[in-house]
Amino acid sequence: MMKLSTMVKVVATVDGEWRSPLAEQILENWGYDEGSVYYFRASANFLFIFKKNNKTYFLRFSDSSEKELSSIESEIVVLEYLREKAIRVALPVKSLNNNYIETVETEIGTFYAVVFEALPGKQFETEELDLEQFFKWGSSLGELHSIFKIMPEKYRLNRKSWSDQLIEIKQQLPVYEAAAQRELEQLITWSDGLNISESNFGLIHFDFELDNQRWDNEVIGILDFDDCMNHWYVADIALALRDIFKKEVDLENPFFQEFLKGYQNETDLDFSLLEQLSNFLRLHKIMSFTRLLQTVDVQETPDQPAWLSNLRLKLLQYIERYRDSFEEHSLIK
Repeated sequence: MMKLSTMVKVVATVDGEWRSPLAEQILENWGYDEGSVYYFRASANFLFIFKKNNKTYFLRFSDSSEKELSSIESEIVVLEYLREKAIRVALPVKSLNNNYIETVETEIGTFYAVVFEALPGKQFETEELDLEQFFKWGSSLGELHSIFKIMPEKYRLNRKSWSDQLIEIKQQLPVYEAAAQRELEQLITWSDGLNISESNFGLIHFDFELDNQRWDNEVIGILDFDDCMNHWYVADIALALRDIFKKEVDLENPFFQEFLKGYQNETDLDFSLLEQLSNFLRLHKIMSFTRLLQTVDVQETPDQPAWLSNLRLKLLQYIERYRDSFEEHSLIK
């Protein structure tokens, strides 16, 4: 998630009808139907929905202080590879300048922008899915991994890895966060001992939750490869299903088992790593915790908009929950 200070300066350009002159300025590089540009959401990036020639698209942009241009470029390379594969993903659209990425200088900062086609279909919540749909969900991830497993290495060379992630956490995690520091050291020791092979390690989506998918009858479209990285494939399974593992990792959960059946219908699975699901989730938690510490960079003030006060409070509560979980964890065996 981006820093709250970054979010504030862009959201301040959005009016009561969810329109933003900043988004329209950026979209001049692609063109748009007048009056069709609306604010959608902000998280790791800013997202606006719009139409061009009555077709729906999404504008995604990020502050240059938050995102490296090289990271977006390498993401586009991966998407271009997937364009030719039998899988539906949200594909980037070239600008009027024939670029997938536009760097736009504005009064409030420099932004890196990309436009994506809108995918047809419905977004589900975990509790809405039945066993058959969990099978399809797992099949979709297995299909993606099967493509990644045969993708030439050059397409993933510039994507970060789990080890890059741990290095960044170690650099950013404050020394005074003692419990988190202990958790990090345990996870470094644990991950260093894991086996890496061509069959169990490669590029993963890293956020294959349902909010990054659109279900159109029998076809699942995949969104947001922004965080894709080199990691163990099992980590993608753990992160996709983290909602059903909130209380505990239950390998006998029938929905989990159905997801695995769907996954195995498309590609092989390293079963020895399934026992490590809880540790992959711990790794994600320490990453999220460290990011949140960076995110909450504004203090509460009397004139703060309600949305900012509420979001800030929510994020601080998440931070405290993470701290509590680090205190509770025993040594990794």
